[in-house]
Amino acid sequence: MKQTAATLSNMKTNGRIYTPGYIVGNILDLCEYCGENILGRHVVDNSCGDGAFLVEVVRRYCEAAKNADYAVPRIISELSRYIHGIEIDESECEKCRENLTKTAAGFGVTGVEWDINCGDALKINEYNGKMDYVVGNPPYVRVHNLLDNYDAVKGFSFAQNGMTDLFIVFYEIGLKMLNCTGILGYISPSSLFNSLAGSNMRKHLTYCRNIKKVVDLKHFQPFEATAYTTIMILTHIKNHYVDYYEYDEDNLAPFAISRLNYDDFIMDGSFSFGTKNILYEFKKILSRITGTTACTVKNGFATLYDGFFIGDWPFEEYTIPVIKASTGRKTKCIFPYERTGKLIPFEILAKNSIINKHYGDNAEKLKRRSLENDDLWYGFGRSQGINDVYKQKYAINALIRDIKDINLNLCEPGTGVYSGLYILTDLSIGDLENVLFTNDFIQYVIMLGKYKSGGYYTYSSKDLSRYLNYKFAEKDGYAHEQLAFS
Repeated sequence: MKQTAATLSNMKTNGRIYTPGYIVGNILDLCEYCGENILGRHVVDNSCGDGAFLVEVVRRYCEAAKNADYAVPRIISELSRYIHGIEIDESECEKCRENLTKTAAGFGVTGVEWDINCGDALKINEYNGKMDYVVGNPPYVRVHNLLDNYDAVKGFSFAQNGMTDLFIVFYEIGLKMLNCTGILGYISPSSLFNSLAGSNMRKHLTYCRNIKKVVDLKHFQPFEATAYTTIMILTHIKNHYVDYYEYDEDNLAPFAISRLNYDDFIMDGSFSFGTKNILYEFKKILSRITGTTACTVKNGFATLYDGFFIGDWPFEEYTIPVIKASTGRKTKCIFPYERTGKLIPFEILAKNSIINKHYGDNAEKLKRRSLENDDLWYGFGRSQGINDVYKQKYAINALIRDIKDINLNLCEPGTGVYSGLYILTDLSIGDLENVLFTNDFIQYVIMLGKYKSGGYYTYSSKDLSRYLNYKFAEKDGYAHEQLAFS
């Protein structure tokens, strides 16, 4: 789908992103929608668009019916009765009907009266409790873009927390449509694993044991949109275990990783997936609740205008050396603060004519930043990192793919850190390297599931602090430790 301005607007307000055929096939296969078993079974795509899922559904249904020697009139009748779609856009509804008609005609089947319901799935209840299969790619729309449907969306129980997205509500709609033995298969953002918006949904899925299969596509992105996605297969039959898959980008198909108990992947109300051994180690790190603190991890400077403050300045007064944690590059930074972290009065800074001119040339841009205090326009945009300038620390980047991407650098007292994190500790750089330049650390970062483009992962100061303090406690034999999990 070409992304014109109109298309992008439509994607934002209606969440319409067309699904590649191989993803459609993956989901139908995972739902076991194939063979003669699908005959006489109701299937719905409640956000069907122009029919990506339903075209393949009709193709499989016709093929199964032909293999079962159904006469054409019977096939016409059953396609009219058992294949359902809902789409809010009238032009898309018409395209869907045309596509289904063309598909059926390829099997010599014509004259089907397609049940493609042009309406709002949030308000349609006629399919509830009747569907054997609910499949699709629900719309991805943030709640503040929902315009007239805001109140309707917030009325769903899955939408009560955080800045919800419409796809989360469609999980609730889909589950309501399933009959007691039905199967739901969606592709949607994997943010549902840990977002605040997805917390009610996770609680429901956990309590009811709805999850049957999960495919984490990780960095693989089947859509032009930037969301990282998962395929979820749900049922109303309580599942005592979940089959976890990852995605083979070369063969465009899921491959099995592990069979998990619910206790394996539920951590502090969030979901994390992997092998049992990896999940066990990950849970131990996350479960540490008290104990010695060998390291404190913080965020570097947030000037909100690095182009003004940071550079190879030809003067020394009111500057300090800084290191860019993301690259290890060293340069200088205008630092209008006393050793105590208090902002130096501007009239004192202005006595340096070069700095005064530099501020004068950029005053308007500095004042347009999102500042904690508008009166302090000539300082950094945030206070983080300022009070630790005169302490020894280690700068570290927070965007990695593997061990070779880690940049760990000693910062002598008087050196600032920006564009990344820094570690305050009495430990040596060798001590840190022994726990950071390891496959354990890379696996931990991967398990956090914070994907970035180019195959990268990111982590927060809290994430790094948890890992370091757990690892050094482990080396110390867990003296004085208390864990919520063992």
